[in-house]
Amino acid sequence: MRTRGGFTLIELVLVISIVALLIMAVGLTSGVRENAKVHSAAESVKTLRTAAESYIAAGNMTYTGITVAGLQTLGYLPAAFSAIGSNPWGGNYAIAPNTDANKVDISLTGVSSFAAVRLSALFVNSAAATNYASNTWTITF
Repeated sequence: MRTRGGFTLIELVLVISIVALLIMAVGLTSGVRENAKVHSAAESVKTLRTAAESYIAAGNMTYTGITVAGLQTLGYLPAAFSAIGSNPWGGNYAIAPNTDANKVDISLTGVSSFAAVRLSALFVNSAAATNYASNTWTITF
C-alpha cells in the first residue's frame, strides 16, 4: 500500500483559519493604537486649554500674546511639556489667539484625517469650532 503525500482538507482549513485570525488580530491592534493616540492627544489639548483658561483667570483680558513657552514661563504648563514633535503622530502642538482675541486656538500637526474626526467628536460639546486642513487639526475654545 502506498501513502500519498500532501495535506488533508482538515489541515488546510485549520491553517487558513489560523492565518485569518492572525490577520484580524493585526488589524485590531492598529485600531487600538490609533485610539490610544487620539486619547493621548485629547488629554494634551485639555491640559493646554486649562493653561489658557488660567492665563485669562490671572487677569489677562484676551488671549493676545499667548504661546506654549509663555504658559510654561508663567507656570501654567509644566516645564517638561514639549510643543515640538511631541504629539502622538510626531507633530507639534501650538496655541494662539483666534481671530476673536477672546477665543484661543490649539493646533496639532501631522494628524491623520481619521484621528481628526475622532478628536472633533471628543470635543463636540465643549469646543466653539474644530477644523482640519493639510494634516493640521485645530480646535477653538
